[in-house]
Amino acid sequence: MVLDDTRNKIAHDYSFTFDELRPRRSDVGPLVQRIRSKLNAEDSSLLSNDALTMIFDSSDNSVRDGGNKAAHEAPLSDCIDSVLEATLTEARRVLLGKIYYFAHGKEPDFETATA
Repeated sequence: MVLDDTRNKIAHDYSFTFDELRPRRSDVGPLVQRIRSKLNAEDSSLLSNDALTMIFDSSDNSVRDGGNKAAHEAPLSDCIDSVLEATLTEARRVLLGKIYYFAHGKEPDFETATA
């Protein structure tokens, strides 16, 4: 959900169409570069190349792929837990925190989400 919220905010704030923000796997890199070229300084500090790749890469075993599987296969109450426990390294957790802040304007509370 956070990745979708962020994609929607990027579309709205930077005038991208939703079709432009649903790349084929081979088009993720060029899309990341197009988005980065439009971001203001504050948003650019939150959305690094790695963060944008996390948002838009839907290849097998990506964070988006894991989130989609969790959302479709697990009860809603288990979605956050399954994604956080199964797919996030510490580096990905930091990126996801920045992505969440961009989308929602506040720091995520991972401890409450997994308690």
